[in-house]
Amino acid sequence: MSNLQITLSIIGVLLIAGIIAHGLWTMRRNNSIYKQAQSEVAEKRHQQQSDDDFDADGIGAVKTIKATRDEPNTTSNEATQMSMDLDLETDDEETPLPSMRVDKDEEPAPVEEAETETEPTEDENLDEPELETERQPAFEAAPEATSATKAEEKPQPPQDVISLFVKGNVQGALLLQMMTELGCKFGEMGIFHRYENTNGTGTLIFSVANMFNPGTFDLDNIEQFETDGVALFMTLPINYDGQQAFNMMLNAAKKLATEIPQGQVLDGSRQLLTRQSIQQAHQKVRQYESTS
Repeated sequence: MSNLQITLSIIGVLLIAGIIAHGLWTMRRNNSIYKQAQSEVAEKRHQQQSDDDFDADGIGAVKTIKATRDEPNTTSNEATQMSMDLDLETDDEETPLPSMRVDKDEEPAPVEEAETETEPTEDENLDEPELETERQPAFEAAPEATSATKAEEKPQPPQDVISLFVKGNVQGALLLQMMTELGCKFGEMGIFHRYENTNGTGTLIFSVANMFNPGTFDLDNIEQFETDGVALFMTLPINYDGQQAFNMMLNAAKKLATEIPQGQVLDGSRQLLTRQSIQQAHQKVRQYESTS
């Protein structure tokens, strides 16, 4: 039984190899026939095109030559060479000059006519200085535009941040309630923001973030959220009354501290907030207002 299997396997391999060899031979033969037919068609087209270029007397078709102002001294030999290089599609070209037409029984027109037509007139020479005079104001206006651009560039004052911290056991439900009462909206960076208007429009006054990493609030799970403190901060300079903006942030921090257990308000150095630290914050705001 094993000998029969081996024999059948050998026959199968030989059969497959024969099919592959026959397929390759067929492909090569078809490719050779196709290339031969293609070359015959191309040769017939070339021969037909060569016959069409000459009439019964063996004279080629007449071609039009267009004179250009850049080469007024073109000889008859150069004109013949140019006629061989012209493109067949000449619908968009200008009408050829009559002096350069070539007929079967006529000689090419003298080159002097082309020279006469290409000579610039006195009116054209007189118009050139006027064009240069009209362009002069455009170059004179350029320095004024540059100076105006430099005048608009003003140095921007460096930014600074005033921050306050409210330390204590902050529960998510209580925090959300207090943020709503203070007019804060949950928004960018996953934190709360207090804007000029309570509907979330106008200038950004201050923001409220988590005091501990990652610094954001999970609004979807705010009922289970808990942290040991929050941070309130405002950026200077501000497009608003800076003193009023700081007072709004200070009042929000104090109100939040009174609502949470063991709540404390800390300054930017995370020390207990004192009158001196409040005065220093007001002084920093005044410095930015004076430079703006």
